[in-house]
Amino acid sequence: GYGAQKKATLTGSISQVSTQMIEKIASPTLSTTLGGMMPGMITRQASGEPGYDSAELLIRGIGTWSGNRQPLVLVDGVERDINILNSQEIESFTILKDASATAVYGVRGANGVILINTKKGRIGKPKVTLRTEFANLHGLRFPNYINGFEFATLMNEAVVNGTGSTDNLPWSEADLLNFKNGSDPYSYPSVDWTDEVLKRNAFQTINNLSISGGTDIIRYFVNVGYTMKEGLYKQDPQYKYKTNSMSSRYNFRSNVDVNLSKYLTAELGLGGIIEDRTYPGHGAPAIFNAMKKISPINFPKQNPDGSPGGGVSYLQDNPWALATQSGYDKQFRNTLQGTFRLHWDLSKLITPGLSVSGKFSYDFYYFNSTVRRIDYEVKQYLGRDEVSGEDRYNVIRPQGDMGYSIVQDPINRSYYYETTINYERRFGKNMISGLFLFNRNDHTHLSAGSSLYNLPYRRQGWVGRATYDFDNRYLIEFNFGYNGSENFPKGNKYGFFPSASTGWVVSNEKFWTLDFVNHFKLRGSYGLVGNDQIGGDRFLFLSSVNKNVNGYHYGMSQQHVQGWTEDKIGVLNVTWETAKKLDIGLDLELFNGKFNLQADYFNENREGILLRRGVVPNITGMTSNQIPWANFGKVKNRGFDAKIEFKHTTKNGFYYSLSGNVTLAKNKIIEDDSPIPKYEYQNTRGKRIDQPFGLISLGFFEDQEDIENSPRQNFMVVVRPGDIKYKDVNSDGIIDDFDKVAIGYARTPELMFGFGGTVAYRGVDLTLNFTGAARASTFLDSEGMYPFQLEYPNYNVMHEYFDNRWISGTDNSNAKYPAVINGNNPNNYRTNTLYMKDASYVRLKVAEIGYNFPKSVTESLTVEGLRLFVNGTDLLTFDKLKVVDPESNYGTGGYPRQSVLNFGAQVNF
Repeated sequence: GYGAQKKATLTGSISQVSTQMIEKIASPTLSTTLGGMMPGMITRQASGEPGYDSAELLIRGIGTWSGNRQPLVLVDGVERDINILNSQEIESFTILKDASATAVYGVRGANGVILINTKKGRIGKPKVTLRTEFANLHGLRFPNYINGFEFATLMNEAVVNGTGSTDNLPWSEADLLNFKNGSDPYSYPSVDWTDEVLKRNAFQTINNLSISGGTDIIRYFVNVGYTMKEGLYKQDPQYKYKTNSMSSRYNFRSNVDVNLSKYLTAELGLGGIIEDRTYPGHGAPAIFNAMKKISPINFPKQNPDGSPGGGVSYLQDNPWALATQSGYDKQFRNTLQGTFRLHWDLSKLITPGLSVSGKFSYDFYYFNSTVRRIDYEVKQYLGRDEVSGEDRYNVIRPQGDMGYSIVQDPINRSYYYETTINYERRFGKNMISGLFLFNRNDHTHLSAGSSLYNLPYRRQGWVGRATYDFDNRYLIEFNFGYNGSENFPKGNKYGFFPSASTGWVVSNEKFWTLDFVNHFKLRGSYGLVGNDQIGGDRFLFLSSVNKNVNGYHYGMSQQHVQGWTEDKIGVLNVTWETAKKLDIGLDLELFNGKFNLQADYFNENREGILLRRGVVPNITGMTSNQIPWANFGKVKNRGFDAKIEFKHTTKNGFYYSLSGNVTLAKNKIIEDDSPIPKYEYQNTRGKRIDQPFGLISLGFFEDQEDIENSPRQNFMVVVRPGDIKYKDVNSDGIIDDFDKVAIGYARTPELMFGFGGTVAYRGVDLTLNFTGAARASTFLDSEGMYPFQLEYPNYNVMHEYFDNRWISGTDNSNAKYPAVINGNNPNNYRTNTLYMKDASYVRLKVAEIGYNFPKSVTESLTVEGLRLFVNGTDLLTFDKLKVVDPESNYGTGGYPRQSVLNFGAQVNF
């Protein structure tokens, strides 16, 4: 960061991804394109909803559980949102991984840094590029619920399992037949809510127009684009307004460089987006929760009179009505970014190699939401009147008027200032360089009220770097960041973050005789970096005192007196997290660049993680909210990442390349201040961050004898055949919470990889790239897997459970889930290994075939170049989970991701 260095003499650990590969993924959200594309990067995309489909980005895994654990993102040297960028704007994409590369960012460098440079103009005649793409989005892994006949059958089975009798079943054989044949869809509904709410396919388009060129005086690059992504909700045609989710975005980027003189250069960069989003009146969480809550037999989608079906209590939440009848939410987002930079070469004026520069940027963000929500009519269908034959209804809620409300997010403004002195000069075989920089970032968050978040944010600091290179063989680099934040108390506002790195280019030694080895470098670094995104409230060092609502009673008369409470206790030594990072790596290039290898081992010790003290005596009288914060947590994170690549062009012009990369990052909690448990295996120390704990399933009780010969399950009075049998971990003859152990992995994968290749011949090219993840776990433990429990007796049931449950009197050797029972069963529905699933996967992330028309054709069309292509994203997924997407959050599904089949053309003029 802060300047350019040659890769051959670089001593830090960095990774880059080809912008050509990013362009092959037809996604308007940049973060979703990065999984498995480079070593050191771990990603997870939990949703595919337009506007909310960004991926979590992690560099070398997780090193903290507090605050923000994602990397710092710098676009043209300024902290900015990665997801407003268009892939056609990007010149280079680099991640900085070790302390040598990130120490200069001080309190923002602990989680790694992403550097993105946007395109600039080059000397030459104007070049115009038009690229247009149209895609079909196909929803993946929709929630798969059972039908009405299956649900009613399961209800009967639950009663039999609970009572041992077929008397008093909720549904007769005639009822079951009505559910099965659909002869009376209003009295015996069988609603597939997934099919009623969601459509399988949607439309997307991405369009860009770029112009670049320049002279030796002025160079320019301009890009304008339009992107539209449609959602998967069905639309009721009777309404003119849209209720389907949709994102429509215009983007703009301009970079102009001007040589004001031979030694003075000015740069002006402008960028921004104007985005409209539309969503149903109730958002995705409400709609998908309703799909879980409402069984296929609770009520029809629509009553005979066309009104939405419904019922009492939570049965008012008709999923189809929430998605199509509840109005809409229209959101408007506006972002404007500007950067101005002056660079002055002082080589002639003072000394060769000396330069100074200054940078100023201004970013503006505005959000506005207009919500037009309707309380749609809810009527419970009661059947036909026996005398009149008219349909009867119980009106639960009358039709409401369309409401109107405006939600206006705070106006955000950011100002960034930077001044730099840079020196670089060679003396014979000795190359030295140095950098000294001051920067400041001011951020204002303007909203109504007197919240602490309205107070300005500020970070500022000094950065230094010194490098020495002897004969392109021996390399040394020192970096430091001295940074401060307004969020910490006096005495702790500033921190010093140094690092050192060294490198040895072995292949440049005189004794080196292996001609096929073009470059072989060993490197290592060690340093201290920080993280001020530690969570908690602002200004934790300040105490607050407020009136006690209840007051106090004093004296013999017990007179009531108004009191005051210290509801927040200030922590005078609160500060940032620190991370001590070690990196050892090598770079290898063989056969004139045909073969390349990069590999790194890393070890990080994170300290000062912010947490509320876990062990505070009750005698203090503190409530949970009064327990003070402290920089007490410690985590160790280590692993390796590597990339290998081979590329070759034959004599007849056939080109092919193969590449692969892998990242393994394992973390371990050293200290989290949690109480020491009775059994060491329940201690969170020594376990990974977000480690799940649960019971170990041994299968199911087959009969009463099996129950009597097993340890007592202490979660319910009556245990029945078909219930889950657990391991007695502490061997005390009782199954209880003391038998919980660490099970599986965390939700975020510890291992991520990618591999693929490209072939090209005579204008035709084919690219395939696979990505994958491993050492991750998820749980299918939500409502759809827990039929007929007291908390949700009528909730929907997943086919995964129905098709794989334990059934009395049958061969249950392949059963995966316990027997169904009507009522509460706290034994079966606990966190355990039965519901834990392997979330590993391999995806066909990118597949593209393209054709570049020969010059004879383009000249006849009076164009510079013409390319047609078809590409796909996430076309295939190989995993063991099958039920939901392996990157989704815990449970049985939310808004689905989509595979993309994209058709495009690019014309150069």
